[in-house]
Amino acid sequence: MKTLWMRLGLVLLGGFLLLSLGRGMAANAQQGDDPTTTTTLVMPVLQNSGFDNHRWYEFNDRYGTWLKGSWVPDDDDGQRLQDWRLWYMRGTPLLKAFPESGVVHTGVESVVLRSYDGNVQEGGLYQVIYNVTPCLQYQFQMHALSRPDTNVSNPTAELRVGLDPTGWHSDPAVDPAVPGYYPASIVWSAPQDFKYPTFGLLQVTAEALSDKVTVYTRALAYGGVKHAVVWDTGEFQEVTPAMLHDPAALPPASLSPTVITSTGSVQISWATPASAVSQVYYRQVPAGGETPPDYPHKVYLPLVMGGSPSTWIASPINKTPAISHSIWLTGLSAEQTYEYIAVSRGLSGSACVTWVSSPQRFTAP
Repeated sequence: MKTLWMRLGLVLLGGFLLLSLGRGMAANAQQGDDPTTTTTLVMPVLQNSGFDNHRWYEFNDRYGTWLKGSWVPDDDDGQRLQDWRLWYMRGTPLLKAFPESGVVHTGVESVVLRSYDGNVQEGGLYQVIYNVTPCLQYQFQMHALSRPDTNVSNPTAELRVGLDPTGWHSDPAVDPAVPGYYPASIVWSAPQDFKYPTFGLLQVTAEALSDKVTVYTRALAYGGVKHAVVWDTGEFQEVTPAMLHDPAALPPASLSPTVITSTGSVQISWATPASAVSQVYYRQVPAGGETPPDYPHKVYLPLVMGGSPSTWIASPINKTPAISHSIWLTGLSAEQTYEYIAVSRGLSGSACVTWVSSPQRFTAP
């Protein structure tokens, strides 16, 4: 009996320790600018991108700054960090949002926005996306259409999507309005007017200037409550080009790389003044030793000069920002001379800048 009570005591003690550890881990996991955050997103993801996870929340109940009756798509994990939120241009009517199953682009539901009153709506939805990499390029897209009633005197609409590379957004719990002008940092797509029943694609690309970005839908539509705007099927992805910078128009050299050669490969290392992503441009030097010419418009067909290609080859971009960089080049021709340029791109103050080395050479072992 004594042994049984000892075992029971150990089980209860173990459960208490696990419960305490779990509470501590949950507390340490909180981050971000939203006090309701209880988890960390590992990769940048547009949550509930198609509005089809069957999670909707009443905007005023959550944030207390809206008229009642607007139902907005929630996030995928229930943490409120990346819920969809409403915004409007100050001086225009508030917008009423609700799910729609009869007019969809894909899936089972879309979002409809109308103004509560007045004769114009200017606003939309937005979502903050975390864990992006500064100075990589990202693309946001969404499908949309406008559906004015037949008796609307001005059925036109301007539909856009936007991306703020700094992550700027209004505070929905204090004031969800954009204050009469758009921040200059927001990049907008060209305005389109897609009419029911055909959805059109809106798309925008921008270079991140922070570790978060904000994506927006935006409509300027006339007719007030009689003019509905429908949004559906969004997507967010990283679309950085294969080359961080045009090799024919590089900035002044500021990097001093070192080279370590080994059988079949070469390691090129350097440091940058701030955290940055990195890659190396390299090309084989012709047998005579003359540097091959640069050609405009990124000509990638090989030029026959002593049997060697003349265009720059770009190593894959190392997309993990760092101050110390190291790139391995493999598949080199033995005893051949190569020219290379080390390239990094990162934030300097509030702007992305490119740091490069001057063209240098090594001979593959």
